[in-house]
Amino acid sequence: MLTFYGQPKFKSDETDLPPAGYELFIRERTATGWQLPKDFNAITVEQLKALLLKTILLMPTSVISIAFNLEPAQFIDHRYIDMIAEVQQTTSLMLSTELTERADEQVTIQQLVQAAKYFAELDLQICIDDVGSGRNTLGLVLQLNKYVSEYKFACQNFRFAANFEQIIEILDPWYALAKRHKKLFAIEGIENAAELTLIQNEYPCDIVQGYYTGKPAPLALEV
Repeated sequence: MLTFYGQPKFKSDETDLPPAGYELFIRERTATGWQLPKDFNAITVEQLKALLLKTILLMPTSVISIAFNLEPAQFIDHRYIDMIAEVQQTTSLMLSTELTERADEQVTIQQLVQAAKYFAELDLQICIDDVGSGRNTLGLVLQLNKYVSEYKFACQNFRFAANFEQIIEILDPWYALAKRHKKLFAIEGIENAAELTLIQNEYPCDIVQGYYTGKPAPLALEV
């Protein structure tokens, strides 16, 4: 059995208001409870569709978008893209597909670019997840840029830094790139009030999320 956990996403200047969106994380039921799936690529088109349709019905009126992850092999598979387009036609919520940073040697950059183009032709929103991490380097981002609507920067991926100011130094060029190319920009992994205040004052962005503003929690659904 599969379910979604949902983490609230907020407009950066409205963290005291209800969430504007949710990021959805797939979990698999095991003998010890809901866990990360052993193989994300094993999640079928039909399972993801069923989860999305059930999730849409649960969303409060404040929510304007929901985001979910696809692995590179899923991202280039037109069956997933066509399914997302079909689900998008059923709702006024914006569905945002996040391309994960995990590398897949079987998926070429050209395949990712062609898939992103197909998403754009269907007027579907793409977010490059965890920019600057894993495979989602500057080179790949620039090749996908024409078809992408959003970048997401994950502070948690850089917690090896001595302090948050050093993480900000890594964030800075991505923030500038998003501004230059007029992309939506999300910052996740915010863990305390001081970090949120710094982001709000120095890097006002479209979306913030993190354990400080809301931890992922199970949604009342499963397939």
